[in-house]
Amino acid sequence: MKRVLQSLYPFFFAIYPILELRNYNVAYVDPASLYRPILLSVVFTGLIWLLLRLVMKDWQRAGIIATLAILLFFSYGHAYLQYEATFGDIPRHRYLSLAAVGILVLAAWFVRRSKNADGIVNFLTATGGILVAFSLFQSIQHDLSVRQAVKASEQNQAVETVAVDPSVQRPDIYLLLLDAHTRSDILLKDFNFDNSEFIQQLEDLGFYVAQCAQSNYPATKLSVTATFMADYHKDNTLYPVYSSPTIKTVKSLGYKVITFENRSNGHFDVGEDLRLSRNQMAFGRIDLTGGLSEFDMMLLRTSFLRIAIDMPQIIPGLDEQMLIQTEFYEHYQQTYYILDELKRLPEMDEPKFVFAHILVPHPPFIFTADGKFHWAEKAKEGYVSNTQFIESQLIPVLDEIISKSKVPPVIIVMGDHGPAGTPGITPEMRMSILNAYYVNDVSKQDLYPTITPVNSFRIVLNHYFGADYPLLKDISYHSYGMNQFTPDHIVPNTCEVSQ
Repeated sequence: MKRVLQSLYPFFFAIYPILELRNYNVAYVDPASLYRPILLSVVFTGLIWLLLRLVMKDWQRAGIIATLAILLFFSYGHAYLQYEATFGDIPRHRYLSLAAVGILVLAAWFVRRSKNADGIVNFLTATGGILVAFSLFQSIQHDLSVRQAVKASEQNQAVETVAVDPSVQRPDIYLLLLDAHTRSDILLKDFNFDNSEFIQQLEDLGFYVAQCAQSNYPATKLSVTATFMADYHKDNTLYPVYSSPTIKTVKSLGYKVITFENRSNGHFDVGEDLRLSRNQMAFGRIDLTGGLSEFDMMLLRTSFLRIAIDMPQIIPGLDEQMLIQTEFYEHYQQTYYILDELKRLPEMDEPKFVFAHILVPHPPFIFTADGKFHWAEKAKEGYVSNTQFIESQLIPVLDEIISKSKVPPVIIVMGDHGPAGTPGITPEMRMSILNAYYVNDVSKQDLYPTITPVNSFRIVLNHYFGADYPLLKDISYHSYGMNQFTPDHIVPNTCEVSQ
């Protein structure tokens, strides 16, 4: 076992920084986001070790220097950010990189002259093993604590259903989340954009559009989880979506839960049966070939590659603009993929619950009104063009879903919060959302202009699956902290319903 561990220690240090960065952002990075960077890091470390072995003719010393190189590679960006935060100015890469290279050269010199390579290997093996074990423990502890909290809360989240006749065909359910899509009155007043044609098209298709809808929370993760939970957040635990009464109900009735890959899919654990991706995904959830994710970009910015990002002349083409554009163009393609696949899903025979998180009109503002890829220079204009794009694309998608469905589906089209990435956003703007429902006539009787998302699935569960959830008072908390949902943070709904 000792010999095996001594052949793995460089890989411990290749894995640890990735695990620890995930732990620091654990609420927004699911385990599936780790596989690709870990695989690349392990392969990269193995190649460095092999190359140094060919030069030095000594596996032990080559492994020690490879480990030090990997440590400096992953710590460089953190040192850069810490210097900036401590001294208030931006460090020069020429000096910081020279210091890093100097440390590596001195360490390599010391290792080559050292007569006790075994002792260094033992130290690195023990240290690396402990760090990885501790990091894994933190991650597992978090996941277990969430599961325990879910179990403890189940008695307050009982799934209220009645027996459903298996011979009766059940409707497909679609939750189409247009991230940061606001209400029509806000678009007109604050963005000088009239989307009344889009609203009329929704109503012509049979949708009820809540004219004065607000979100319950201003952040995506808070808003979406509350929507699935069909309830307000009552403690400091952000329960995973798979534990919600909504998902539990549909799964208990044989629904297949379907989601889509996007650059933020690590934010939610829906417990889906199928995640659709335009890229090949190993084991159904692991994306090995797709574009850069938020987590990938974070790793690049905190590693030695930050030099190449900030100084593109070092590696031509590898600069932050290029990387961001690569990430954003992947998002551009993913959006079109989601819209195309939504049209095909009604052809699947089995009942399905579809959650499509479409990151438009949310930044980045890369869509022109007619759907071309263009990075808008002005935020407000970009938000409007993103909105025009998604509205023009959505109507044909909804039309096909409805016309192809054998049983009239349930479709909820909503924003999770109001505008993002534009100047001058007030709490009223941030809490105002698009909220539209394609449901049966009985369900429509419970809808009203100021309905908030916590009541959406209460109505669906009541009228389609025999539940008996009372509708909750509609409250909008303009607060991003789990312990700050107080009356002081409530945004009153001052919207006036047009006749």
